[in-house]
Amino acid sequence: MAAAPCTARRILLASLLVVASLAGIEAMADDDPRWTELRTAYFGEKEILSGDEVISMEAPRRAHDAATVPIVVNATDVDAQIRQVHLFVDKNPLPLAGIFKFRDAADGWQSLETRIRINEYTNVRAVAELSNGELHMTERFVKASGGCSAPAMADMDAAMARAGKMKLLLDEINGNTGEASASAVIKISHPNNSGMQFDQVSRNYIPAFFVHTIVAELDGEPLLDVETNFSLSENPVIRLNFSPQSSGNNLLVYAIDSKGNRYQRALKEAN
Repeated sequence: MAAAPCTARRILLASLLVVASLAGIEAMADDDPRWTELRTAYFGEKEILSGDEVISMEAPRRAHDAATVPIVVNATDVDAQIRQVHLFVDKNPLPLAGIFKFRDAADGWQSLETRIRINEYTNVRAVAELSNGELHMTERFVKASGGCSAPAMADMDAAMARAGKMKLLLDEINGNTGEASASAVIKISHPNNSGMQFDQVSRNYIPAFFVHTIVAELDGEPLLDVETNFSLSENPVIRLNFSPQSSGNNLLVYAIDSKGNRYQRALKEAN
């Protein structure tokens, strides 16, 4: 009869240990020495302000698939004139997943969506640089692992054959401000191999092969430039919601990969 209280105490103790362990993980996320190195390497001694009033991020607390983790970066203050965003995945082999540069045609952009790989539990950070040079950062801690070495979703021969094929979309969307808003979607078929994936047939690692540059123009005006690497997922996808400066629909995109291949597509060709 005396065993029941002991069992209850053991269950309570086990629960407290789990909570403490999870708290420890979150504490490590808040005090990451890797970020100290990255911050110095990319921004030197410049002050980085808390960014939630200027920029915010949506990310899953625990990712369903570490190889395709959805990320949404929101321009909380569309009047802040965010000129570029550095997207970091602290613990990835290549932590800087991308630099997204918003050109004149994207002035007043509202949100940016993409998919990334995550190699281990890590902070994901978006650092916005304003036109006046200020830096504002937002971050989310994501529980995911193995994304950089996960096998490709598609057959590799088929993926290589389709490398560079694009689908482009440009749609009107309902904006919160009542102003005209548009959504530009860029989908690129590409294996985006990390060099860490193992081929079970050949028993060799698959060589790194990824998109590193994406450039978009709208009606001949620069819209978005992206410098990236394999930290973006297989078959990279980018969605930009913005207020167009014209009513045209001539979306032109080109991409360059690590083998020097250049791929280009125009909207009318894509539909």
